[in-house]
Amino acid sequence: MSPAGRGLGAPGVYRDGRRAAPSFRPVRLDIAGFVGVAPRGPVDEPVAVDRWADYQRYFGGLEGPGLLPYAVRAFFAQGGVRAHVLRVAPLPRAPHPAAEEARALHRTTLARADAPGADPGRGTPCAIGLRARDEGSWGGRLSVRWEFTGSGPFEAAANGRELALPEGRTPPAGSVLRVRGSWLPASGSFFRVLELAERQDEYGARGRVAVLDRPPGGGAPASGGTRPRTVEAEVVTATVTVADGDPAHPRLERFAELGLGPAHPRYAAAVLAAESLLVAPDGPWPGALLPPDGYLGSALSRPVRPGTDRYGSIGSDSFQGAVPAELLPVDGFEGAEEAGPGQVVGVDRMALVTEVALLCVPDLLWQYGESVPTTETPPREPGGSFSPCPPPPAPMTLHPARPRALLLDAGAQLPEILRRQQRLVALAERQRRFVALLDVPPGLPVRAVARWRAAFDSSYAAAYHPWLGVVAPEDPERRAVYVPPSGFAAGIIAERERSLGLPWGPANALAADAVTAAQRLGEADCDELHLLGIDVFRAERDGYRLASARTLSRDPDHRQLSVRRLMTMLRLVLDRQARGLAFEPHTPQLQGALRAAVVQLLRGLYRGGAFAGETEDEAFFVRCDEHLNPGWSQGLGRLVAEIGVAPARPLEYLVLRIAQDADGSVAVT
Repeated sequence: MSPAGRGLGAPGVYRDGRRAAPSFRPVRLDIAGFVGVAPRGPVDEPVAVDRWADYQRYFGGLEGPGLLPYAVRAFFAQGGVRAHVLRVAPLPRAPHPAAEEARALHRTTLARADAPGADPGRGTPCAIGLRARDEGSWGGRLSVRWEFTGSGPFEAAANGRELALPEGRTPPAGSVLRVRGSWLPASGSFFRVLELAERQDEYGARGRVAVLDRPPGGGAPASGGTRPRTVEAEVVTATVTVADGDPAHPRLERFAELGLGPAHPRYAAAVLAAESLLVAPDGPWPGALLPPDGYLGSALSRPVRPGTDRYGSIGSDSFQGAVPAELLPVDGFEGAEEAGPGQVVGVDRMALVTEVALLCVPDLLWQYGESVPTTETPPREPGGSFSPCPPPPAPMTLHPARPRALLLDAGAQLPEILRRQQRLVALAERQRRFVALLDVPPGLPVRAVARWRAAFDSSYAAAYHPWLGVVAPEDPERRAVYVPPSGFAAGIIAERERSLGLPWGPANALAADAVTAAQRLGEADCDELHLLGIDVFRAERDGYRLASARTLSRDPDHRQLSVRRLMTMLRLVLDRQARGLAFEPHTPQLQGALRAAVVQLLRGLYRGGAFAGETEDEAFFVRCDEHLNPGWSQGLGRLVAEIGVAPARPLEYLVLRIAQDADGSVAVT
């Protein structure tokens, strides 16, 4: 009997031996992963964002030539609530010198307290470096300000190198103290706390002392008849303010009460390295630091090296590393290091995030190039007589304000596009946790789209067409930018799952903020593309509506995206949440508990409309008995269960029959 069912005796801890029955709960499949090009942010490191403002904080806004920000913005505008974002960069990655040179570097002149031959109270000048956390020209706008202040002044008795501490004053080891006394400079001198210790006075009372790097009196420790000197001391700390001068998305970081010695628990270099999103220490710092001129005040950084954007060096290997998809670990980051340093990058790194269920690569067709100059011919001035036309003047060249990324040509470079997208689908097939959302290459006619479609046969991939145009809110000219449709589709899928449930087909929703499309599709084109399994955004009076939710599988059982995602969810739930049953005694009770837990999960999904059938017996079955688990199978340590479900498929067609009788009445069935 458990302690709850009987009277308890003496106070104490009682163990409740009851074991909770296994229970399975559905997992979320509305979390998307985006891989692309951004002007700033961590490289090859997935960052979780829950809103568009989070993306702006890490990766900036819509500036830069990449399409990643437009896709993420479309996802959140469509109703998505969580995504992982990964910024790609050229190979080689940091800490290669080429990658390090792409980071901006700033230096600040301070003083070093422990330099050989230095003035013990003032130190010697030294320059400490802070480099931008990530590569890019954005780092050139950074500014760093150091402010040194003293706090918590107290009086103490100095006896040689030991400073008796009053009650409640215990500066940690590594602190820097400014000590004032009649024999010291008016501004005081700086001393480092090497350690804290306890001492017993002549009356037997014990107290804490700070062991300094040298005696405040400048001589030998007091002994014999020399009495300790009374000094006034205060702890010197630094406040570092890092400002990003981006006019569109300014960022500010402030780190207060930083220690100046390496042994301090909040040493400035360690705190900035661990907590700052903008800067990181450049190399090892020269020991304990002091204000630059021996007086408490402030110091500003100076730029030494501007950061650079390496857009021109980004290639297909930036998105997909050298490791073949079949050699990547299946679940989680375990084993990723075995593939080789710096090789699991881009899409391969994002595929290891177990939360991701929708994978979009809006810049997969990336091919960087300088902007193509446009030409403009001056208008002809009207004349009153006819005469031979003079030779036309040289056209005026108009250069855009910034370079842009050029996409691979779908006509001439279709094999390269297929290679990249097939590699992405192969990764999704291996992981079996997410669906790769592909973008049909822009500019392809319907017949060419059919040839492109023939290269894929997977239920872990879905294709969307055409590219949609959106207008950046800060663009004064209100020019439309064509965005891959997969970002809109990911938001529709996520919103539909959260609002209606996983069994509902993620379609029949308008693309948020889409004002135009890269191609005009007629009714016949949409019909042909639908039969090919291409999910089309159809132009309607109120916008562009996603008309279907199919995969690129030729298997009719996995043609619907909702069915594929439902089966993926069931596999993930049973694979992950049943691991706790390992090493349990294989008994009929365990078989019954597993069967009951699975039935409870499927029953909840059935009531939510996930399965077809008028009864539960028609919708699903669960078998786990002695027929599936004979003695020889149990001897191998196995527990076998068979689960069958009949997924409900979304309704795609409404057939209306209109009949008119002889009397003129109309019946619609």
